Amino acid sequence: MKTNILLILLFFSTIVQAQTQIDSIQFIGTTSDSLVFVVHSTESDQILETYVEYEEDMSVIKINVLYTMGWLQLDCYCPIETTVKIKKDTYSKAIVSLKQRYPTGGTEDNPTYSDDYKLNDSKEIDLANITNIFNPHVSSKVLIYPNPIQNVFYVNLGESTTGNLEIYDTLGNLWLCENIISEKGIDVSFLSSGLYFIFIDKKYISSIIKK
Repeated sequence: MKTNILLILLFFSTIVQAQTQIDSIQFIGTTSDSLVFVVHSTESDQILETYVEYEEDMSVIKINVLYTMGWLQLDCYCPIETTVKIKKDTYSKAIVSLKQRYPTGGTEDNPTYSDDYKLNDSKEIDLANITNIFNPHVSSKVLIYPNPIQNVFYVNLGESTTGNLEIYDTLGNLWLCENIISEKGIDVSFLSSGLYFIFIDKKYISSIIKK
């Protein structure tokens, strides 16, 4: 009887797991032979492994970001960043897809899986115009300054006067969550130097560098 109840709970857990979606794709620079992008997404479930798979189709490069999920559901809205590189001057278009596979059995410490990854989200990048890549939540009406920052920064919310601000580090740890007023100073003197992600009203806005 206990075994049957456990299987039912595990099955239900699989059903309610949230789908990861692409928040933005950010072009961050070049190397001698590559273009470098960061795929920003969010997840509220345990990720055990991330793997990037590349497929070539004539002038199109397909980039599959593959997540292997665990049984654990996290009580957070955790940012994920995955860096991908593609060859310069080789492709006209890139298609970035997020795919996940979930446990089909086993235990929390030793889950088992099928070989299939489920497609959750997909976006295209026009490589002829990489300055206009997919970034739906970054608006010219929302401004974060200064960046890099010392101890205080400001957010101009554009058409809004208030919003909910969250700051995460690159490991997905939440460091600040508060309601803010547009143009009012936000004290982050408690943060260590490094890269952080800004979310407003649960949507990715930008990254900041704390000096």
